[in-house]
Amino acid sequence: MNLRVLILDIVHGGEILAEEYLKRGHSVDCVDVYGSAKEDTISGLEGIGASFHRKVPKGHYDILMMPVHCPDAFLDGVTYDERRSFHQAVGELSEGRSRIEVTGVKGKTSCCYLLAHILALDGRSIFLHTSRGRGEWKYGEHRIEGKASIAPTSILRLPCGHDTVIAEVSLGGSGRAELTIITNLAEDYGIAADTRKASDAKSSIFSEGKNIVPRSELDVWSKYNKKLICFGGRLELSEKTEIGKPARISIDYDGRYELELQGSYLHLQYTDTIEAVLEACHEMGIPADQVVKGLETFSGVPGRGELKHSDKGWEITDRNPGISHMSVAKTLDTLEKMGIVGDTLVVLDPVDRMVCEKMDTERIRGIVEKKGARFCLAGDDEGASADSTVTLRLIKERYR
Repeated sequence: MNLRVLILDIVHGGEILAEEYLKRGHSVDCVDVYGSAKEDTISGLEGIGASFHRKVPKGHYDILMMPVHCPDAFLDGVTYDERRSFHQAVGELSEGRSRIEVTGVKGKTSCCYLLAHILALDGRSIFLHTSRGRGEWKYGEHRIEGKASIAPTSILRLPCGHDTVIAEVSLGGSGRAELTIITNLAEDYGIAADTRKASDAKSSIFSEGKNIVPRSELDVWSKYNKKLICFGGRLELSEKTEIGKPARISIDYDGRYELELQGSYLHLQYTDTIEAVLEACHEMGIPADQVVKGLETFSGVPGRGELKHSDKGWEITDRNPGISHMSVAKTLDTLEKMGIVGDTLVVLDPVDRMVCEKMDTERIRGIVEKKGARFCLAGDDEGASADSTVTLRLIKERYR
């Protein structure tokens, strides 16, 4: 049966859904509702038989598809028999076998990396898909073969044939994975022109498999799913942590284990990540010796709390599309616990004008200065670090 399908938003994965529905013999209309689609995306859609529009065409459709963050204000003059979010469409078109999906506000990438590092120690083949890139995990590192969106529809382009696929998802998930993790909510911010909440979208990751959420947020997530596994409480810091030095920790994992984290990354910023990964590994039946070895040999995610030392002092690099006032506050809380926030210069570096315009720079500045640190934008930092022993360089990339 040939159906008329309307897909709104082709810069957050709509082009992937268009291709899938065209393969099934349906007619597809695509709309660039945000006016930011690239010409090669448009020509690619038209080349496979989709109809492209810059404004939403009025009329009746059998199926309407749009991401959950897209507001209904675009639907003036449109009627439909069935409506599907991008998440729902992905769930209907994909299988979740051997897949782990990770979403949240902060810590998604580090969670994926630490999981891959630990799971690969028993010889299993891992494919890792994150905001840093996609590719196999081999010999203790991510062999990135290219960049790709982490929108939910990217799940439809994950390869087959690996023992485990670990996918970072920007806002929600397929609802089909064998194991899902929500790292945190941090703030239940508004989406879709403030008509919905972030939790509404992120909860779409929950599947019939095992779903792991922060213990501190159980009240939030239990509204969407009653069979949840909570993480938190397995890790204890053995002593005060110092920047650039290994950290002694103990973990409760079928017994108590004492171990040491490497000093090459801001390990105190990873404690919630470690808690989530410990719970996931426990649910997957990973042996304790493998988990301990993985934690002790993990050196952090490149560009995510990465540490370097020079004669000018310490530099912490956080290169991340998810940098916001919430993530900055969390990092400064970490530096405060280490007793170095007052010696820190925060340098904010949006990679281009489009990113800069979407940032609440003054709100970030206010948070930094309230914590007692110093703030400047990239380009204004020459000489500004003279009175600081720590430079926190925040490089906000564009979302894909």
